Parts: sequence; structure tokens; C-alpha cells
Amino acid sequence: MNALRASSVLLLLVLLSLLSSCAPDRHAPEWALVHEITPDALVSVDGSDPSIAAAADGRVAITWVTRDSVGADVWFAISTDSGRHFSAAQKLDTRAGKVSSYTESRPLVVLGPAGHVTVAWASARDSGQYADDLVSRSSDDGGRTFSPEAFLNDDHANPRSTYHGFLALDVTPAGSLVGAWIDGRASAGEAEPAHGEIWSSSSDDGGRTWRPNTRVATDVCSCCRLALRADSLGHVAVAYRGARANLRDPRLALSSDGGATFPLDTLVSPDGWLLPACPSMGPAITLNRGGGGHVAWFTGAENAATSPGVYVAPWRAPAGASGARRSLGDSLREPQRPMLAAMGATTLAGVIARAQSDSTRRLLAVRALDMDGAWTPWLFLGVNVRAAAIAGVKARTAYAVWQEKTDERSRLRVVHLVRR
Repeated sequence: MNALRASSVLLLLVLLSLLSSCAPDRHAPEWALVHEITPDALVSVDGSDPSIAAAADGRVAITWVTRDSVGADVWFAISTDSGRHFSAAQKLDTRAGKVSSYTESRPLVVLGPAGHVTVAWASARDSGQYADDLVSRSSDDGGRTFSPEAFLNDDHANPRSTYHGFLALDVTPAGSLVGAWIDGRASAGEAEPAHGEIWSSSSDDGGRTWRPNTRVATDVCSCCRLALRADSLGHVAVAYRGARANLRDPRLALSSDGGATFPLDTLVSPDGWLLPACPSMGPAITLNRGGGGHVAWFTGAENAATSPGVYVAPWRAPAGASGARRSLGDSLREPQRPMLAAMGATTLAGVIARAQSDSTRRLLAVRALDMDGAWTPWLFLGVNVRAAAIAGVKARTAYAVWQEKTDERSRLRVVHLVRR
């Protein structure tokens, strides 16, 4: 067998393995069809910290991170035909090895109208640990070429303001970009601040320039990701974890003027999780056309009213939380890292957890919440999942990407979900 044929056989075996291990539990009802669309370029990549975005016109974009002896880099690929074919991988950071990334604070990709793409990430300064700025690159030609890096944080020239991370990013249907992040500029040169702040910025030119920054909230847990959603009506919602008096309960900051001000900052759920340490798990949020949606979070609180787990609750602008919370991780073991995405009027939810029938593996579990309040059964994806992201498109279409850790390396996988 020659080398070319041997490599072809090996690739076929790897792809067959990917497809077989992606199938949901055959004993559970299947509410969606799962189609493996992992790009060929990712089959042999040792990648981590994936992100995904999808649009109704068939575009699906993914980013991921690779590491070597120099440091970390961010990569990008895009499909224009719902994942059947992907572009060649592009490395987007212009300073090799300077991407600062981990599970809760990874590069992000968003898709705007008319073929617009923006990718943003934390970029390490040369001055030392935790000295990161936030940068973006944008494309108006569907991801073929990208603009130079632009700073989101307007204090990037101040050497005493060093910590910026846990970026959340969204694009409105009209094409405006809004970003928010955890910021240490009030900590006067500290490394990762004990209590961070949230600052935000917006861009109306596709991320080539960003407006002066706005402070959103103080007393923020500085080690948990944010979640942000924006619409064309001026609503911007930022979900985060508080840190006042070491209470790590979920909170929601709301703007009705496109992120210029955030007059409402409200507690989502008084769980009473007292923790003088880092939970390293942030919330998730959706925003629908009516100016509301769902927010999901993990809590480690254990008291008369709360048990450790993942919960979800409805919210509505301008009031904040607008209904009773529900357990999202029921029938799972150790559910963590909640994810939410909109599939039309349906909410797609995901967690990383262990199934009751098999506690040896951590899986990506996804389910749908319909308008009548009914959940579908869990659909299990992957093996030994470390990180994941989901993206909704239309009423019956969504995508998921995740990182699987094997003994040899981490591999990335992408699937197309079509509801039955």
C-alpha cells in the first residue's frame, strides 16, 4: 500500500470514528438529526477553545486556538453552504503566539449582514502576565480578507491598566457591533483583579474602529465569562456573575440605548452562593424580538431553596428576570457551562455534563425549549468534552462545535442539527 493510499484510508477511518461517536444515545428519543460537518482541515488539528456563528443565508463560521512553543494563535474558517464545504483555515492574529485564550475567555466570531464577519480576542501585551488588550479584525468580503487589528478597550496605551478579558460580542440585524468584557483598569496595575468591572464599546463601521468605552457594572466576578445580546431596537443585555461580599449569584445589566448607558442592574436569582474563590463558569442569554428571552447559569449554592446545578429563567426588558427559574440540568450528572441560542422562537440549551447511564465521560448535552414551556429530551454529543459552543439559525436549524480531549491530543468537531 503506497503512502497516499495509506493516508487516505487513515483519514476515512478517522471520519467514520467521528460519525459513529457523534450519534445520540439510541435509548433516548431523537428530537433532531445530527450531521457531522467537521472540516477536513480540523481532522488532524490539535485545537481548543472553539467558537461558532451561523446565519440564515447559509454561512457558518468557526474559530479555534492552536498552541506551540511560541504561544497561542487564533484560526478561522467559514462555509457558505450550511457546512457542506469550508474555506481553508486562516490564522488571524498578526503577532504570533500572543492570543490569550482559555475555556471561559476565548476568541469569538460573529456574522453580520451582507457577508460581514468579525473575530475578536484577547491579545497579550509584551509587559507580562494578565496584560491583555481586546482586539478585533473584520471582513466585508465573506472572510476572504480581514482589516487590521483594532482595539476595543480605549485604555490600551495605559501601562497601569492591564487586565481585559472574558469578552462577549454580538452584532445586531442592522450590522452594529456591541462588545463587553471584564476590565481591571480600576485595579491600578494588579494582575487578575479580585473584583472586576464590566466595560463595553460599540462599532458602526464593522469593527474597524470602536467608540469610547462605557462602564456597565462594578463588583463583578473577574473569572467568569459574560454573555451579551443586542438587537436593532437598542436593547443590550449583559448577563454576568456578581462578586459583592463573595456572593456569586447571576445578575443582568440592561441598556435601551444601544449600550450608551446601563441604568438597570438586577439580580436574576438570589441563590446565596457564597464562595471566596473563582467559579470559572459564566451565564448564557438569549434576546428575542420582543426585548426579552432566557438566561441560564450554574450555581454551587446548597441550601433550603437551592441545590447545585444549572438553572434557566425568562427575562424581559426593562424589568430583568420575569418568571420562575427552572432546573436545566435535570436527569444529568454534574451539569456545567450553560449555553443558550435562539432557534426562531425556540430556545436551544446546552451543558457539558455526564449522563446518568454513563458517568465516565463528559458529554455535550443539548435540548430545545419550546414556546409552550416543554423541553425536548437531551441529545448527547461527543466524548470527553472540554469546551463547546452552540449557534441557532432558524426554527429547525442549529450548529454545535466542541473540543474533545483524548490521550494524544484535543480534536475539534462540528455538527449541523436539524429538528425533526
